[in-house]
Amino acid sequence: MQKAIVKEIMTNSSKSRLKESFNGKIKKAEKECDQLIFQEKKLEKKFEQSSGTVKQKIQQELNKRRQFIRTMHAQMKTIEEMPMGTEYTLSETDTIVDLHEGSIWHPDQKPVIVLEDGMVKEIRQRW
Repeated sequence: MQKAIVKEIMTNSSKSRLKESFNGKIKKAEKECDQLIFQEKKLEKKFEQSSGTVKQKIQQELNKRRQFIRTMHAQMKTIEEMPMGTEYTLSETDTIVDLHEGSIWHPDQKPVIVLEDGMVKEIRQRW
């Protein structure tokens, strides 16, 4: 097993798929924020003197999600401004290395898998 970098070439379909993905993540985080606020109010009503540590923990969780939402908006803006044909790093994944006797082994090699519209366009070996 070794790590491989997965890159995608920016196309209209990849752009819209990424925007859709980011919007879904934003909506999920917003729902989580709403739920946290609801839980906080529920605790305040139930216990008039709500625990400071509980409130602090809820605020920390809210801040994490709000920061995540800001990050998603920034990434969406970057995607919108990215020119068509640009390669961008999508993720990193594990791949199986096929080795045989006599194979050259480079421990620092990290292949790059390039996708275009969800299909593998190219596999590059970096030495």
